[in-house]
Amino acid sequence: MDTNSNTLETKQLEVLRIEPTFATPAIVMDADGGVFKITGNSYPEDPLPVYIPVIDWFRKYTEHPLPKTVFEFKFTYFSTASTQLIFEIFRMLEEIFKNKYEVLVRWYYAADNDEIHENGLDFSTLFDMPFEVIEVPSDYPEEE
Repeated sequence: MDTNSNTLETKQLEVLRIEPTFATPAIVMDADGGVFKITGNSYPEDPLPVYIPVIDWFRKYTEHPLPKTVFEFKFTYFSTASTQLIFEIFRMLEEIFKNKYEVLVRWYYAADNDEIHENGLDFSTLFDMPFEVIEVPSDYPEEE
């Protein structure tokens, strides 16, 4: 792997920022800064318009990933309809890892949110890549 050309390729990706709504998460995809985050609620009536731009962007990123990819998930709630699209992101991360790049998933959950905790544990067993399930205080701010 030629990490110099990978870095040049990823710098050409525009930063993707999606502002949160009550039912959709804040999303930041910044290859130049190495920031990949999905934060908040995810229960839109139709999750495709929210996640398809993210999946398309990340698919381009996987062609020339950074030497290390860290993706942070900080859900307060997500719907079953969102799960399939979250899975697609995990599949792409796993593919990066299988191609001998460093990958780390950080799945944050509030101390009082058993459902998100259990989801993180379940996801961590389904994918072959480094996966941290991290408890934060219930009053932890979504964005630092």
